[in-house]
Amino acid sequence: MRKIEMGVAVLAGAILLSASAFAQTPSVGDKLKQIAPGNDEAVPNLALGEDLAISCEAIERVADPSDVRVVLTIAALPGDTSPGYKKIMAINEKVTGNAVHLKVPNAPDLANHTVDLAVYVAEGTKSNDCDGGKYRIVETKAPAATTPARNPG
Repeated sequence: MRKIEMGVAVLAGAILLSASAFAQTPSVGDKLKQIAPGNDEAVPNLALGEDLAISCEAIERVADPSDVRVVLTIAALPGDTSPGYKKIMAINEKVTGNAVHLKVPNAPDLANHTVDLAVYVAEGTKSNDCDGGKYRIVETKAPAATTPARNPG
């Protein structure tokens, strides 16, 4: 019964976000943030709409790329307020090699929340999953570090 409730919640979230998410298909040539399980950083930031790639062993063995799903689960930290939903399923992801490429969904009220990324691979009657890590969703990307201009003279 719990799996059915979770499935309904994920489906409802996907339907609500589908209008904005259809425009979020990542281009394979774009610069991507690579995410591998076991990242020991202290809750790194991901910006709304940022391209990223998640790699894990379960994706390496996938026969059909349509069997891969990425779910962002709200992982409230002390002081966080609820965005009004618990999970978001990313859509328009693309599987290439051993990674799934996607954009961080531009969902209402997702910014300034912490999420756990999970990748689910359905294979017939069984499924595999892998942990993509915990991330803080922010409004915009941090500015790139600039190097001071050198004086040619």
